[in-house]
Amino acid sequence: MARKKKARRQSDPFPGDALKALERRLGQGPPPPIVILRGEERYFRERGVDLSVAAAREAGMDLCRHDALDPEFQVAGLLDDLLTGALFAGARCVVLRGADRVVVDRASKVSKPAREAMLERLSSKADGMLVLSCEKLRADHALVKAAKEAGGEVVGCRRLWDTPPAWDPDPRKAELTQWVFGRARELDVQIDLGEAAYVAMATGNDLSAIEDQLSRLVGRGREGIAELVAWDAGASPWEVAEHILTGDVRRAAAGVETLFAGGATQRDGSRTIDLAGIAAQLCTALSAKLREAVRASEVLEAGGTPSAAAQAAGVRGPRAALASFEKRMASRPPTAWRGALDDLAAIERRTRSTVRVDATDFVHLALRLRARRARIAR
Repeated sequence: MARKKKARRQSDPFPGDALKALERRLGQGPPPPIVILRGEERYFRERGVDLSVAAAREAGMDLCRHDALDPEFQVAGLLDDLLTGALFAGARCVVLRGADRVVVDRASKVSKPAREAMLERLSSKADGMLVLSCEKLRADHALVKAAKEAGGEVVGCRRLWDTPPAWDPDPRKAELTQWVFGRARELDVQIDLGEAAYVAMATGNDLSAIEDQLSRLVGRGREGIAELVAWDAGASPWEVAEHILTGDVRRAAAGVETLFAGGATQRDGSRTIDLAGIAAQLCTALSAKLREAVRASEVLEAGGTPSAAAQAAGVRGPRAALASFEKRMASRPPTAWRGALDDLAAIERRTRSTVRVDATDFVHLALRLRARRARIAR
């Protein structure tokens, strides 16, 4: 077991430390030929891009920016910048955001020529630097291997774990809380670990939003942190669904109000204020999580283990996802999940009719589910 924990730490290092190492490398000599920022946490990827661009400017490079997810993206322009020399400088820094479309998506028409141009640039030891921001890129990808062989930098930018380790459930020990505390010190914001945990719980796992919250605390006087930090952790339908199903009515109500008053954050980071769409998304999230729970409850009722239940429900992935699932399953007896699915079905039918579904319906659902859990427990 100890060996597994060590392997996980090595494969998933803290992104903040990796960025500090990148900053040191960029400040100690000529910039590396390539910097790859890979992982789902956009905040860290953007900080890595900013550090790389600053180093390129310091070195007098010509900057060429591209975004493969931009509707106006043209692969011809990218290829030209990759394969030709700089026009007004001794070297060129080519920055490519949304590089998944070029580097990972092998079915795309732009992928093969762009990947070949990048590999050619590295093998030829061309002057300048290539900076890639890529959400989904495996560590064994050919470009990652080529980057390391060429002396480049590959920085992992995973999301931070927002739950504490199972062997020490103190919320102050969660990696996200520790990051909030450290970032507050960097911004000269005076908070303790308990207050850092509050900021993390109030805001959710959104590092840019957390920075906005911390900015409200700069130079605070005697005001308490709860008076200055807005509770906005429920800005995602999937997060709100989790609060509803685990019986956390206070956070569920706050999250539902945030969704219907301020809009819902989508998985791509965009925000929608379409109330009918928000209701439908919340129903979808609740339905998916409830069906997982029903499948898992069947395994538990038959005497199966929690790990077997998670496998039957199709729940896999990082520790945080499994921990959320286990918390959800522990929030009510196995026999209660089918009834919860029936309660949701009544709301789903209304979303497909002319009857309006609003925040009140979901708060009432959270209260009913908690009340049903209490009755079954007795």
